[in-house]
Amino acid sequence: MQLKKTILLIIFTLVYLNAFSQSKKIILKEKGDAIENLIPNNWEILSTSTGDLNKDGITDLVFAIQNTDKNNIKLNDGLGRDTINLNPRILGIYFGNKNGQFIKKLQADKFILLQDSPTMDEPFDGIEILKNGVLKIDFGFWFSAGSWSMSNHSYKFKFQHEKFDLIGYESSERHRGTGATIDYSINFLTGNMNISRMTIDENNYETIKKENKKFKLDSLKSIQSLGTPFEWAFHEIYL
Repeated sequence: MQLKKTILLIIFTLVYLNAFSQSKKIILKEKGDAIENLIPNNWEILSTSTGDLNKDGITDLVFAIQNTDKNNIKLNDGLGRDTINLNPRILGIYFGNKNGQFIKKLQADKFILLQDSPTMDEPFDGIEILKNGVLKIDFGFWFSAGSWSMSNHSYKFKFQHEKFDLIGYESSERHRGTGATIDYSINFLTGNMNISRMTIDENNYETIKKENKKFKLDSLKSIQSLGTPFEWAFHEIYL
């Protein structure tokens, strides 16, 4: 529950930050022959990957970038880091063509979370195009103060029907005080969710309980419809 409250606080903060730091919306270039030609001036690369997302045999490109405007770096006089970087982040997805160009397929301005708390480790753990063409985006949460929970989250998207549909999600949350863990593995294509809970008693005896749930969705979520991670309430968890 503590992690859920922390994530919700991050989300509410992001609403404010988007209004603050994205007053001038950046539109990525429609095409280019290299990542260096697609990134706006004064933006830095956080993560990038290449692979075949649309199964046409041509290399595609994804990247996450962040602005470096010093005006969006704020001083902190409390716990944690001395500064907070509120510069906006962008996820860009480009399909390659036979002429050696990368053509923009998607720009997402809210999906790559900011490190917006001074006691928070970097939440964005990178992006990767897997060998099967699935796009994987990872996050991790660890706080030096304000939360006893630590967790890792992995989203998997597949390009189909002109969208990047969420087909899989995995997470692992651990309470640093009690050692209790809860793991989720969700397959949105098969409608199957596996849950594993582990607790440790005062004698260090571990108890593991596993549960399998079936579910149905009217339609798959996508990068476009999710917007910001952890806002979608799904079976008592937030994705």
